Amino acid sequence: MDADQLKQQVNDLLKNGKYDDIKPLLLSYKDTTEHDNDLAMVCYLCTICEREKAAGEQVLFSKISDMDELLDRYTALKFYLRRIDFDALDEMESFYQFLLQNRISSYELLRVIDFSVVNRDKVLRAINEGMLPDRMPDADRMDTADKARDDGRDVSDTFCFIICTNNAVYSQECIHYINHLRVPDGIQVNVLTVEEAKSLTSAYNEAMQCSEAKYKVYLHHDTFIINPDFIEECLRIFRANPQIGMIGNVGVGKMPPTGVMWDADRYGMLYEQHIYETKLLSNTFSDELPYMEVDAIDGFLMVTQYDIPWREDLFCKWDFYDCSQSMEFWRKGYQVVVPNMKRPWCVHDCGFINLQNYDGEKEKFIAEYLTDAEEGQKDR
Repeated sequence: MDADQLKQQVNDLLKNGKYDDIKPLLLSYKDTTEHDNDLAMVCYLCTICEREKAAGEQVLFSKISDMDELLDRYTALKFYLRRIDFDALDEMESFYQFLLQNRISSYELLRVIDFSVVNRDKVLRAINEGMLPDRMPDADRMDTADKARDDGRDVSDTFCFIICTNNAVYSQECIHYINHLRVPDGIQVNVLTVEEAKSLTSAYNEAMQCSEAKYKVYLHHDTFIINPDFIEECLRIFRANPQIGMIGNVGVGKMPPTGVMWDADRYGMLYEQHIYETKLLSNTFSDELPYMEVDAIDGFLMVTQYDIPWREDLFCKWDFYDCSQSMEFWRKGYQVVVPNMKRPWCVHDCGFINLQNYDGEKEKFIAEYLTDAEEGQKDR
């Protein structure tokens, strides 16, 4: 049974109130469930229903009509909790209204907290006390639309955040975090979104050509920047060394012959959410180094201060665009680096990764970049 057929069966069970049959159905098609983010999430949400039923409460599945409504509900709750976790929620009243209107039980709330937050005690304290931590002054975190209306500035003072997206809910959440960044004096900020792209390389080329900004931040719509000083810290690195062409948050020091960065040590810091948990990925380096040169960076966040075309002639899917672009920067004589972070700059709400076209793109990458001649040209 394929994923679409399985989702239809889950919807039929929801419609007919056969909630206890949903988890056994999903587990009987375990491989299909594990390779589909939506089905995997529904399977984990079954644990909430089990606890609510045991406590004699109305179960989660009885409060929704289908899978789409269930997943929208979960996503909205997760986003509220993460905003509390990383000081990006402006006021608590809308959150409390959401809890009441959707009849969120204590079991559902606590379970989603376990799935999605890092600082559990902080989030629970804020919910119980109805108070948020002290926030930065509003003047320091102007809306990107307001910033974009500042005329007459040199494009060398502009940051453009470029988001390739097929999900408006996630892209708006990504922009919410961008709107909460501190913007240094004299810096202009704007956002470009690209929809219905045929590949990431084509989307990023299109956006790059549309923006005159010196500094471009290419990020996934499920990447949320939680470091309020992100812009200032990127500027500090770029201005200190004009040879630095691109910054990432996670990178591989030496690309292995397999072409797979996960096969070698990766450096940097990141919070990753994989369906049922949020984990810290951390591999630090010497405190004496402000940054580390790497062969390639992970594509969830890529910050540039020079424009180099993305290889859409070669990579026409959704993989290896990041490693390719890293190599292109090295070919042009620029360095690719990962900052020495004290704490993660981002959360990547990536779920399970789709590797359907991975191997084919990997072979292209190896043939183009991992030859003896290429290795000889890039001597660091």
